[in-house]
Amino acid sequence: MVERKQLALHKKMPTTPRTKPIEDRQALALHQVISALMREFRLEPGLLAGSAYADLHANDIALFEVLSGPGEWNVRSVAQAISVPITTVSSALDRLERKGLIARYRIPEDRRIVRLSLTAHGRRLAVSLEKTHIDNCRAMLARLGAKDREQFLDLAAKLTSE
Repeated sequence: MVERKQLALHKKMPTTPRTKPIEDRQALALHQVISALMREFRLEPGLLAGSAYADLHANDIALFEVLSGPGEWNVRSVAQAISVPITTVSSALDRLERKGLIARYRIPEDRRIVRLSLTAHGRRLAVSLEKTHIDNCRAMLARLGAKDREQFLDLAAKLTSE
């Protein structure tokens, strides 16, 4: 089984002019670490029963992060912000609207434009989600020394291009 995974990974190994090819063992090790982090800190929605994340799809959580931030949002801008198709955002918005967490409204200047916002209940949940997320991050970082934390954050930022 592992050999098959390694063969599949070998076919997809990216390289850049500045780096050596990614070794299969490195990609597998990263996969295992990410999976372990998700389990250890209960980042998988299925493991979060009873938490602020209960009953939320991964896309719902991303929507909350975007809509709780600054700016005016519509379906297209949210889709671009979280890098998913508009149809995915529309489905998630339908789900969240049924739960009373988001509202859609038209602006008087151009009735074709539909803006999105969190409801009061949605804002409370967004605050709770952010607090839970930050608490999880704090717990993860607490296992590292100050120097390792900074190094980890620098490396993670490089992976996410942020």
